[in-house]
Formats: sequence, structure tokens, C-alpha cells
Amino acid sequence: MTDLPDAMDYSVDKNRKWVDELDSAPMWTRTPEELAPSPYKIQPSAPPEPDNSAQEVALPWVDDLSRESLKEAIQKQLGVMEHADLTRRVRIGPRRVTRQHLVDTLHAFMNLLEQDISEEEFNRLLNEQFEIISVGYHRAGRPVVFTGYYTPIIPARREKTEDFIFPLYQKPEWYPEERAVLTPREAGYHLTQISDQPLLTREDIDGRQALSNQQLELAWLKDDLERYFLHIQGSGYLAFPDGTLQAVQYMGSNHFPYHSVGKQMLKDGVIKPAQGSMQGMKQYFHDHPENIDKYLFRNNRYIFFQMSNHSPRGSSGAELVAGRSIATDKSLYPAGGLVHISVEKPVLNDELEITGWQKVSRFVIDQDTGSAIKGPGRVDLYFGVGEPAGAAAGHYKRTGKMSYLLKK
Repeated sequence: MTDLPDAMDYSVDKNRKWVDELDSAPMWTRTPEELAPSPYKIQPSAPPEPDNSAQEVALPWVDDLSRESLKEAIQKQLGVMEHADLTRRVRIGPRRVTRQHLVDTLHAFMNLLEQDISEEEFNRLLNEQFEIISVGYHRAGRPVVFTGYYTPIIPARREKTEDFIFPLYQKPEWYPEERAVLTPREAGYHLTQISDQPLLTREDIDGRQALSNQQLELAWLKDDLERYFLHIQGSGYLAFPDGTLQAVQYMGSNHFPYHSVGKQMLKDGVIKPAQGSMQGMKQYFHDHPENIDKYLFRNNRYIFFQMSNHSPRGSSGAELVAGRSIATDKSLYPAGGLVHISVEKPVLNDELEITGWQKVSRFVIDQDTGSAIKGPGRVDLYFGVGEPAGAAAGHYKRTGKMSYLLKK
């Protein structure tokens, strides 16, 4: 359970490993009519989808994970929604529903899970009691694109040493704050920075040491690339020599927009599309360390951190559950939505290499967001914590289907 006053209105940066999605950022999740009046003319980022809601189609609802993990994800989501404004209306593609409807849906679904009934009876009751809202890129006939993210565990030190020289910074108290100003954008609405104070770029902070000697360092890392991808992830665990595992989470940003380093590398021809994963980029920089600053500094966006006692949380405020949590565009889909997905997952060997792909079908909870996850046909699946999860998420990009469920 979160201690935020309204956890449903917050978001964090998450790891987007595919080269054209290597970042995430806080985004404004409220719809235009729910915000204060603005002098700007608000326009939708894309034409409305066809109204495919409430499709009365009987489906065989298959789930490849344990029922207990599903219950855990639902309980965590219900816990944070107790603190939300349940009268607020949110989008599910072409539909608008209240948060109360989402809560009622999760309670009704949990009631079904608790019943001692056969799979056939479970399917019958599910199709009888719930609407099916199929979503995605219907107009172009394309399926939903799935990518993955995870929570890294990174070696760290509390003080600077000969090897651990790259700091994680907390946000300075004097740093300019964001003010909410709605502006049209290709894939939704976002916050624009308005301030008379100068903003610091990534090069200012890491290249010119603009924040050094201000006692802002939370910890020190050995690898600059690990630090960069932690910025993209927005949260993770730091492993200290005494065995302590300390969670860190997003505290704020320098308010600059994100620019994909991977896209620039592809444009320059230094990597090929097949190398456009997090691992592929790391390998290039391992072979060409002289180019690290050249490319990283092209992304002005910088993330500040704070220590945390919580497990990784999504933008909804709920703790994420491996395999059961997804991130979507919150201008189109709601935090707390009950979703069914059909897609493939990677099969790993003992060396954490992908040896094949396996079809999966499961229920998940929409609990997260990110600026790289834009439009009706984009989903990010949370793979969990640590190296195996990173190996799976780092190369993950598959197409599949997803549908939201609503209690009738």
C-alpha cells in the first residue's frame, strides 16, 4: 500500500530496452477535461479507434502462470486504489469508465478465482459476467507490440572509491520545478517545463560535474552504462559489499525530453538493427568506450533518485509482480485495468541465452506507464528482478493480442 495521497496520479521511469524505446518518463495521466482550464487548444494525439467495446465473444480464458501470482497482483492494485478518487473517469480505448468500475471488476474477478470450480465453469462465468474490450491498432490491422522491462541489481558503494566513480544523484532542492501546461503531442499529453532558472543537461551534470561537492550523491557505481540504464529504468536495487540490498527509485528529472541513443547509433551505422537491444548497445560501448560520452550526452534527459524501502512500483503506486504487471499509454488505458494477453515469451538456457519462443496466454494488471510506451498498440511486460529478468526483457519485442475486461 502506498503512502502517496493519490497514487494513481504518479508515474516513474522504466527500462525500455529496444533501441527506439530506451527510456521512460513521468507523464500526465489525466484526460484534458479533468484538468484545470488551459489557454492551449487541446487536440487528441490520434484519431479515435473504432468502437470495438463490449464484444460478445466467448473466449477460452487460458492462463500459464500460477493463480496465486494473479491474486497477489490484484490485491496489490486494490490496495492502492483505496486511496484514489473512484469517481474519476478514465479511458479504455474508445470507452470511458470510472475507477469504481475498475475496482468492481477486480473484486468480481477475484471472487471467481476464489471459487472451487472447473476450468469450463470458470470460462462460462467469465464470459457471462464480463464485457470484453479488444484494443490495439485495429485500423491498420496490426497486432499489439509487446516489449519488456525489469528491475536491475547493481553493485554499488556508499563512498567514492578508485573503481566506483559514477554517482547517483538526488534532486537538488534548488532545481526548478515543473508546472503543468498541456500541449499537443503525437502520442498523448505531457508536461512542459516553464522556469526562469537554467536547466542542467546530462553533459552539464556528468561531463562538467555541475552537481559535484553539493552532498547530493546517494551512492557510487562502477559502470557508467549501468548508471545510464538505471536512469532509463527509473528504479532498481543497489548491492553493497556488506550484503545490503537497497532499493532506489525515481525522484525527479531535469525536465529535458528524451532522445533515443539507440536511434542515433543506428542512424550513424555503428550498430545494426539486430544489435539494437540493451545488450547489443552495451557490447558496442564495451568495444568502443571512447564513444560513451559522445552518445550518452546526446540524450539531455537526466534522472534523480532517492532511497526506498519499497519493492518496485508502477505508476499506479502498486508493487509490480513479475509476469503479471504491464505498462501502457495512460492517456488511452487505465491504471488498474484487468487485461488478458496472448503473446510469446523467450525461453532461456542456463547461460541466459534465448533459445526459442513459447506462446503464453494470461491475465495481467495494467499498473504502469512510460513515455516510450505510446499509442493504442504498445505494451511493456514486467519480467521481474535481476539478471535472468534482464536477459529476457533485454531482447524482447514480439506481437500479440490484448483485451480489457469489465464487469457487466
